[in-house]
Amino acid sequence: MQNAFVAAADEFVGEGMRKSGIALTETLRHYIAITLARFMRDNPRLDRLTIRTVAAFEARAPDSALRQLGDECLIATSLFEARLRRAGGSLRHYMGLGQTAYDAAAMTEQAFCFPHMRDVIVSATGTAPRPLSALVDAARGGSTLARAELERGNVVPFPARRWIG
Repeated sequence: MQNAFVAAADEFVGEGMRKSGIALTETLRHYIAITLARFMRDNPRLDRLTIRTVAAFEARAPDSALRQLGDECLIATSLFEARLRRAGGSLRHYMGLGQTAYDAAAMTEQAFCFPHMRDVIVSATGTAPRPLSALVDAARGGSTLARAELERGNVVPFPARRWIG
């Protein structure tokens, strides 16, 4: 992998950490930088993430394939959220897929910190404000930044499940 890609990605992640106020471990910071650098060089496969993840589990895919799926979910939820929405998916679903793939690949830190890693990448992009529904979906997926933004507007993201009494 080219050092220029890794250096640019590391600066990007550092900027995201600064903007978000999220202090990732050095391990996670470097993991995200290397993942982003790899996707600067190679295009991520963002289509059919759910189907590919289920197929990987059914085939008992190796850890490297599960890690790749977790990485693709991280990139998709961080940089291509609008594309996922147009395809009819919820951010919470794809964040859960990524966490599950990382967990199955024995990458506990990445699985547990998936929402924080995503928040760092989103913060680094400096994207425009998102609609309320997107913020609620992100908050339900574990985004602390989305929850904080909703809290400033006095919005509480209740669970999506309807309760029947």
